[in-house]
Amino acid sequence: MPYAVTHILVAIILIELFRGYFIKDNKKFPRYYILIAALGGILLDLDYALVFILYPFGFTLEQIHPTYSHILLIPFVLFIAGVVIARLKIKNHGLGKRHMTLPAVFYILSATTLLHILLDFIFFGKLALFYPFSIQTFGLYSILLIPEELRATFLASLDAILLVFWIFWLEFKVRVRDYF
Repeated sequence: MPYAVTHILVAIILIELFRGYFIKDNKKFPRYYILIAALGGILLDLDYALVFILYPFGFTLEQIHPTYSHILLIPFVLFIAGVVIARLKIKNHGLGKRHMTLPAVFYILSATTLLHILLDFIFFGKLALFYPFSIQTFGLYSILLIPEELRATFLASLDAILLVFWIFWLEFKVRVRDYF
């Protein structure tokens, strides 16, 4: 599976591109949403922490990750939660002070968890996308196109390329130097 940094950076980069080219207003799309996207990008891998708790009881990483977390039901539930919150007009005043809305938070979490699943689907396989309704696994296994001894290097290099891209984006598009 792609490293955690890949999941976080792809989510950040895509939401930065969306924000930079489609919604250019800080009040309509504050930078806090980028943090939400980063958290959503890694949310599905929180089951790694569960492995440390359940390992003494005989559970292995393969039994826990990604069986329960990398399913399409999670982004679907997050999206539906956003729709329900929007329809019921539920507001969080703490978010409102930062020009954020609760439905938007759930939509971003839904999109970035779906993106996480997509990345794992592309690079690896064995994702039971429709669990608990089906245990059939899916995936492209594109990582198999890379020689086995180079796979870890490829994933680390992917992280490095994404990080450099993001740093250049911050410098030239967001103009970080203007903050100092």
